[in-house]
Amino acid sequence: MARRRERQRPTREQTGEQILDGAAQAFAERGFHGASLDNIAGRVGLTKGAFQSSFRSKEELFLALYDRVILRIHERLVTALRSVNDDDISLVDALRGFARAYPLDRNWYLLNAEFTLYAIRQPAIAPMLAERKRRLLDDIAGTIEDFLRRRGARLAAAPERVARLLMAIYDGNLAQSLVDPQAIAPGELLVDLGVPLLESLIQPDGQAGA
Repeated sequence: MARRRERQRPTREQTGEQILDGAAQAFAERGFHGASLDNIAGRVGLTKGAFQSSFRSKEELFLALYDRVILRIHERLVTALRSVNDDDISLVDALRGFARAYPLDRNWYLLNAEFTLYAIRQPAIAPMLAERKRRLLDDIAGTIEDFLRRRGARLAAAPERVARLLMAIYDGNLAQSLVDPQAIAPGELLVDLGVPLLESLIQPDGQAGA
């Protein structure tokens, strides 16, 4: 008689991913303030006590969710960078590659915007969110620098500042496209305005800041 296989319990990492998936759904449906820990725990079949052994608060849960999104964006940016290594690829194509790498998810945009407002009102939370946003900006700045370096060029301004401006254009564009999708498409302003902006800041390597 064959031995009955014991059911394997999920690892802590698997449980954490399951919780993040449930949190993403709950936040998308109810917003950051509307989703409760009880609701999220119920979605993933955990007691509140078991849930809180992984995450003690909604803030901690959101920041972990943000970390996962940053990791995925980083992976997409790396893939996009590899796709533009050819010297024939234009700056327009490179920015379009970036736009494809950055998430266009409506639910994530709403959650990110809601939590950003919450962090602004909570001095203890704001630095934690800012640190994560800086990691994303570092990835974007590094991607731009690598693209230009391969072509013997560099920016005449701090790459991190340029990344912040591009992000502001992109996020503002996304908000407008969600409100009025017939008037403007996601990523459209990044290509229409981001390209001439970057072109005005590009100098041959060794001459920036001269």
